[in-house]
Amino acid sequence: MTTEAPRSRAPYLIAVSAVQDITPHLRRITFTAPDLRYYPANAAAAHIKVFLPLAGQTQPDLPTLTENGPRWAADAVRPIVRTYSIRAVRPEQAEVDIEFAIHDHQGPAVDFARQAKAGDKIGISNPGGPKPMLPAADFYCLAGDPSSLPALAALLENLPPHSAGRAFVRVDSTADVIDLRKPAGVEVNWIVGGTENTNDLIARFRAQSLPQGETHFWLAGEDRLVVELRRYLRRERQCDRNRLYAVPYWREGLNEEGYHNKRHEIMDNIDD
Repeated sequence: MTTEAPRSRAPYLIAVSAVQDITPHLRRITFTAPDLRYYPANAAAAHIKVFLPLAGQTQPDLPTLTENGPRWAADAVRPIVRTYSIRAVRPEQAEVDIEFAIHDHQGPAVDFARQAKAGDKIGISNPGGPKPMLPAADFYCLAGDPSSLPALAALLENLPPHSAGRAFVRVDSTADVIDLRKPAGVEVNWIVGGTENTNDLIARFRAQSLPQGETHFWLAGEDRLVVELRRYLRRERQCDRNRLYAVPYWREGLNEEGYHNKRHEIMDNIDD
């Protein structure tokens, strides 16, 4: 049984213990640390902040979490921060899995993932997002891309066995199509190709017939995918906002700092 952790444990300093290439463009890294015994066990698919070391550092400087927010040491050098999803949590083994989309571009997170080896250290925050990420529903409809595939996969494998639903996932190549663990009643539609195939995903999502009953929608990935499908669901399907999770992860041509304000503007204006 997992012991409740004091809030001051976050952020967690964790170390690489294993690296596994799931596909040519998806790398799973397992991290361990004694304090991960206290990490929330139901955090699969939740978003987290990843704190990356700067050049020349063996581990990132991390703050202490207080009631008034993070407190940094006077000589601390602020780390690079990126947002990822928890793929799996195993408190009994003091482990978490984080999957990184491996693409042609350079960046601090993908560069870390490419070069990761046992003992390399990063920091992670406590998990964020709605609890539960997928509330009870008669039917689930999900859409994503390589950036959100780890979260989507975690959601599907944690659904109750009797669940019904449909997922639309864009991946870069046929080698990136994976055998997802999911209930038998959940259908997965793969769209193969780059972001130019986002229109195909959107068209197939719009063309689907939904069953009677309550559907919960989960959308995550590239900006246009999320914004266009959210607009369709809210304006044309009159989807209740409480039955819709829609979070853009990235936009072509922008890094996380450059996209930060626009991303939050999109999330704050669900009816746009």
